[in-house]
Order: sequence, then C-alpha cells, then structure tokens
Amino acid sequence: MSSNTKLTYDGSIVFIGQTEKISDAFSKRLIVLSDKTSQYPQEIAFEVHKSNCSLLDSYSIGDEIKAHYNMNGKLWKDNKWFNTLIIWKIEAANNTPKPNVQAENHAFVNNSNKNDNDDLPF
Repeated sequence: MSSNTKLTYDGSIVFIGQTEKISDAFSKRLIVLSDKTSQYPQEIAFEVHKSNCSLLDSYSIGDEIKAHYNMNGKLWKDNKWFNTLIIWKIEAANNTPKPNVQAENHAFVNNSNKNDNDDLPF
C-alpha cells in the first residue's frame, strides 16, 4: 500500500479517551468507532496525535463521523508487529460541519398580547 493512499472509515463513536501527554512534543488521544451497518459490527480503535487531539472536542458518543486516517505498522521485537490507525481529519457523516452550540442565536419571541383575558399569571 502506498503511503499516499487515503483511507476513510464511516462509523459511530463509542468511546473518546482523554488526551495523554507522552512528552513535551507528543500527545495522543484514543477514539473507538463502530460500523453498525454490518451483521457483525466491529469496534475499531484509532488514535489522534499532537494538535489534532482537539479535533475530538466537538464530538460525542453516538455521533456518526467519517474518519480520514493513515495506517502505520512497526516491528516491536521477536517478530511481533503492531499497527496504529492515526486519524488526521474528521467530518460529520453527512458532510456538514458540526454545529457550534455557542454560536447559535436563539431569539425569544414574545407572542403575548396585553389585551388577553387570560387568568394565568404567565
């Protein structure tokens, strides 16, 4: 597989871990996604590294996302390998940005009429 291959995974978030500071220059965060469309759903663990850890702050358990990731593999010792799936971009599953709740403006509309003969105090 070429290192330029773009991999994506569509799934539902089942776990978001806290950011772990490994060193002054490196931090990581775990996220687990599940593809509930198959007969035998899998829960796949991904990592987010460095400044990308904050990408997870606007998502919650149950959100459907599209994760763009790279797959890395390393030999550890004695012919034992491990793989890491590293997310570098996250999108909402429907390709629309996640709403910013603080930016929403909920206007209050007062529909009361002072001439109402309503007995209720509100």
